[in-house]
Amino acid sequence: MMDQTQHTTPYGTASLILIEHTSGQVALLCDEDQPHAAIYAAKALGATRVIEVVSARPLDRLLDRGDIVLPDDLVDLTCGRRSTFFVGKGYGFIPQRPVFCPEVRSALLAGVRAGGGRSFARGTLAVVEDWGQSQAAREWGAHILASTVAPAAYLAKELELCYAPLCIVEEEEELPAALLSAAIEHLPPARLCSCQSAMQPARQRGLVGDDWRLWMDV
Repeated sequence: MMDQTQHTTPYGTASLILIEHTSGQVALLCDEDQPHAAIYAAKALGATRVIEVVSARPLDRLLDRGDIVLPDDLVDLTCGRRSTFFVGKGYGFIPQRPVFCPEVRSALLAGVRAGGGRSFARGTLAVVEDWGQSQAAREWGAHILASTVAPAAYLAKELELCYAPLCIVEEEEELPAALLSAAIEHLPPARLCSCQSAMQPARQRGLVGDDWRLWMDV
């Protein structure tokens, strides 16, 4: 059973699902249209990892309805979205390679393979503001389209959360509970990825302290 939790943040009220894990709670999102609120809530509620289930449209002719894609790259074709918590802060650039947490992607891949069905372990996701941008996405070499993931992927990194999307082609159904549970079981007990130290350069320069709530201007 996956129960939703609501949490009020400076960016609005977020609804997410939390699952216990030895490394900290895992937050589950679904086609999140309020990423600032959702990522802030995940951090505030003690999550260390975030998985977003995304309804995607195919650009690659190999993809069929119901296929699962775990993208390893992102093309952001949005314009005007607020892509950071740190407006005007001058903390410096956070590298976006890899754009998604490799540990969460590996766990998702293990969960997908355990559940069977068609899945693809790599691909480029284009995030768009309207579906008419499909041609531009093809020119960037994208395999699938979605309206979410950016800026959620950037925001999660700013709060040192692990983040990865699970994209389901042309499906708008309930969360794949069995698949996600299997994936979470494959997460390592401790985080060894670079996500947990994304803000370390800012710490070393004395620009931020231990209280992450003070990192942003809300």
